[in-house]
Amino acid sequence: MTTGEKIKRIRQHRKMTQKELGDAVGLPANRIAQYEMGYRVPKTALLEKMAEALAVARESLLENNGMAVAMLEQLFWLDEELPGIIKLAETERSGMMYNANSGFSLHYDDNDLWPAHPPIAMWFDFTILDDFLRDWAKIQTLLRNGSISQEQYFEWKICWPDSTKDNGQ
Repeated sequence: MTTGEKIKRIRQHRKMTQKELGDAVGLPANRIAQYEMGYRVPKTALLEKMAEALAVARESLLENNGMAVAMLEQLFWLDEELPGIIKLAETERSGMMYNANSGFSLHYDDNDLWPAHPPIAMWFDFTILDDFLRDWAKIQTLLRNGSISQEQYFEWKICWPDSTKDNGQ
C-alpha cells in the first residue's frame, strides 16, 4: 500500500476531510488529494506533520522503514485490505524438548476456525520481530473474543509501536 493510500485510509478512519487535514498541516485540500492519489509524495517533514495531525505513529505512513518494522507494517496493511486473512495464535510449550521432536512438527487443537488443511506455522529467531508478532496476536485475540472493536483494532495498528507501550502489551 502506498503512502498516499495509507494517508487516505487513516484520514477517513479519523473522519477528516482533505480540507481538515490540509488545514492541520498548512496545505490546500487539493494538495492532500494529490498525495492520496499518488501524484505527489510528501517529504519527511510533511509526513511527520501529517502523522501528528492524524494522531498516528509516523511509521504507519511510511512505505519502507526498516526491514522488521516494514514487514510488520506490510502485514498490518494486508490485514486491512483482506480482513481476516492473517490469523495469529500464541503457542503453548509442550513437554517435549526442542531437539527430541525429530519431525519438527507443531500440534494444534482443531476447531471450526481452522482451515480444511492444517495451517502452516512460522516464527522468527529474531527477538524484536517475535515480540511484535506476540503483541499483535494478543490484540487479534481481543478482537476475536469481542473485547475490542474493528475500529480499536485498526487504531492499534496505525499507532503501533506506541500503542503496544500504551497498552502494557
